Amino acid sequence: MKNKKYNKYLPKINSAETTNDHHDIESDIVGNSPCPCCGFMTIPNSGDAIAYICPVCFWEIDLFIQSSDEASDQNHGLTLIEARKNYHQYGAVLPRLKETCRPPKK
Repeated sequence: MKNKKYNKYLPKINSAETTNDHHDIESDIVGNSPCPCCGFMTIPNSGDAIAYICPVCFWEIDLFIQSSDEASDQNHGLTLIEARKNYHQYGAVLPRLKETCRPPKK
């Protein structure tokens, strides 16, 4: 492979032979708590999930915000109120994330 720099300490990987190159938004994780943004049961660990992103709306759990009108660093500076409004309008916390979201499951 010409013109590519490789770190001699890392193993060489032939990505053409890998089968895990697809982002699987249909994960087997079953939530037992509602997402604070879309309301669907997508959040695991009884809502105490750390660094978990809802696959339906792409709201990232932010344990540091104290109210729904406080900006979330984890969510592009959006407040939960703004994210909910965006979800109802676009189907995701940000319009550009809609193509990555999955539909809610029954």
